[in-house]
Amino acid sequence: MSTVEPGSVLVERYRLSQQASTDLAAATAWEAHDLILDREVRVTLMTGPYAGDALDSARRAALVTDPRLVRVLDAGSDADGRKYVVTEPHTGTTLTEIVSSGLVDEQQARTIVGEAASALSVAHARGVHHTALRPEAVRVDGHQVRVTGLGLDGGLASGETLNVQPAQRDAHGLVALLYYAMTARWPGQDLEADWIAKDTLIPLPAQLDESGAVAPLSTLVPHVDADIDALVSRTFDAPGNTDGPMNPDDVTTALLPWGEVSVVASLPGFVQPEPEGPRRQSIADAFGGGEGTPPVRRPVTGRIARNDETMATGAGNVPAGYPEPQNEYTYEPQTYGEHGPVPPPPPGGAVPVGYDQFGQPVGQVPPGYDQAQYAQQGAPQQYPPQYAPGGYDPNSGYYDQDGGFATQPAPKRGGVNPTPIVLGLVGVAVVAGLIWAINAVLTPPPALIAEASPTPTVTSSAGGAGEGGEDGEGSAPPSPPAQTEARPVIDSAGLLGTLDWEGQTIDHPEKVELAYDTDPATFYYTTTYQQAAFGGFKDSLGMELKLREPASVTKVELLTNTPGGKVQILKGGEGGEVLAEGTFSNTTTFELTEPVVSDSFTIWITELPQVSDGFRLELNEVVLS
Repeated sequence: MSTVEPGSVLVERYRLSQQASTDLAAATAWEAHDLILDREVRVTLMTGPYAGDALDSARRAALVTDPRLVRVLDAGSDADGRKYVVTEPHTGTTLTEIVSSGLVDEQQARTIVGEAASALSVAHARGVHHTALRPEAVRVDGHQVRVTGLGLDGGLASGETLNVQPAQRDAHGLVALLYYAMTARWPGQDLEADWIAKDTLIPLPAQLDESGAVAPLSTLVPHVDADIDALVSRTFDAPGNTDGPMNPDDVTTALLPWGEVSVVASLPGFVQPEPEGPRRQSIADAFGGGEGTPPVRRPVTGRIARNDETMATGAGNVPAGYPEPQNEYTYEPQTYGEHGPVPPPPPGGAVPVGYDQFGQPVGQVPPGYDQAQYAQQGAPQQYPPQYAPGGYDPNSGYYDQDGGFATQPAPKRGGVNPTPIVLGLVGVAVVAGLIWAINAVLTPPPALIAEASPTPTVTSSAGGAGEGGEDGEGSAPPSPPAQTEARPVIDSAGLLGTLDWEGQTIDHPEKVELAYDTDPATFYYTTTYQQAAFGGFKDSLGMELKLREPASVTKVELLTNTPGGKVQILKGGEGGEVLAEGTFSNTTTFELTEPVVSDSFTIWITELPQVSDGFRLELNEVVLS
């Protein structure tokens, strides 16, 4: 057996760069580069008695696609007998690292575990389970939760764990993650196990009460939500755990609704400082501060704040004829252009009486006036130069007629002028019509293309159902039952509308099985044509998928290397009911409006995707569920 080291190439495809961290005792992880698809991957080499179980479960996990699950890309053995699993790279921060920096608050813990539970519900619907949930298997990457090790970790943990109530095991693991995030204590399955590497940081076990049960969450976390506390109690305190969640769907339902993932908000609320609330003070208190007290200066905010600090002013500040202010008004000198500090009293005996509502000194007796007479008549009202007198609003202060006060409501918008919109739509319609007309004139008919090459014959596969049914007797087969518990398992497949040319069948019918072999790295491919419509030789090509037994199908997923083209999903064979249609993408998902029960479904291709050297379809995997 050759030595694996940086730079080694596994199965002539994956170049290993450097070792990556893993807490699995019977595995070695590598960062690697896929030489064929030019992408970064993670390669896990497995040893030990359960390597075969891990390989089988990882292959089943490859059929599950969800952005929150780290996807299995390839699994197999190389020429030296090494068993390997290739997955997407592990990105983000593990829950262990997050909790080591501080406990997660209740809302974020609900969000992280809720996203993980929702992802595992997708896998549960396909009969795939994790069975080895722990803090190292959950990561937060930006605003997304990522669950690692689906299939692989459970297989290496023990071959038996995959068959001993796996759905309930995942449900209890999810609740254990919720408890751990908020307490840094682990109430789940024992992690002091042989399948965990000895140098792994193991969380402390959960505290137990007098009866030996896991301590309630409410005794450790103040003000915890009663529903969360009850979920933990049902899971770890119920006799035999019969009242706890039975699968990830139960955990998802119990945690709904949750918000957006944010590691920054992970600190618990009870240790965060409370924001200082506004303090109220009446205007009468402001006037009690004594005459001549200058207003308090604040940092520039660009707006008028209505807080607790009001300006202190003397008597005689409100102009005659204006009502006495009754609201709480805060003076912001910056709003009106950064008024400077109040100047000292001028020489000559002028005595300041106080300050007006804009912070200007008033009451200075000009030379030649008697102080008593001047005080009786009152000083002239002063305003900022950019604001003219307008009036006084008890709720918002002084304002001018042009709305210079910042708290006046903004003017409403006028109606929308429809003329530019109508003209734009007309222009688009004219351009679309010209494009259609040009294409109709320049596109040659299929007959002209067919004349350039020998004329092939189009035949249907013997396995095609057609209008006469699968056995060709001309009568429709009996309708399957409306409901069935059977899972859709593809037993075989065949091509419909194959192309025979000079005694040879093209479109590669011998490669059909690669489209459902549960290995996304292999794929079925058609002949390369020079036109999307099969070079003008035929109109379509079908791939009929025959199931092991009639089953109910609600979703069809197509994994391809060649986006584009057009495809339909038919019930039965050629001429069957059209259930869905669309274009190919890297992952094409057709959600059926209602379950459809049948023993066969057909992928009907009416237009091929474009590739660099022509038009061809490469179909990696077909998944029915």
